Amino acid sequence: MTTTTTTTTSAPTWKRIRTAVFTLVMLASSAGVALAQQFEKVENLPRQEIPAGRFVAIAYGIIWLAILTYVVLVASGVKRVNQEIADLKRKVDRSGSKL
Repeated sequence: MTTTTTTTTSAPTWKRIRTAVFTLVMLASSAGVALAQQFEKVENLPRQEIPAGRFVAIAYGIIWLAILTYVVLVASGVKRVNQEIADLKRKVDRSGSKL
């Protein structure tokens, strides 16, 4: 029995190479156009004044309010857990004295 082996060129490899070359050519040509542009200084534009101090104060206020809310929620959870632990200790002490 004879087996024939055929050598095939992998088409996906050539497609990848062609795509990569095409992409590099396109990138190189677009970079040349970008470098050819000249920028002109724009003068006498109306200035926009944004009250940044007020926005920063509001942002800090919101952050501090969120932190304070988180701390209060965690503290109330810890208080509830401590009360449950104390209740369980009392129950264990009562059931331990009955034995």
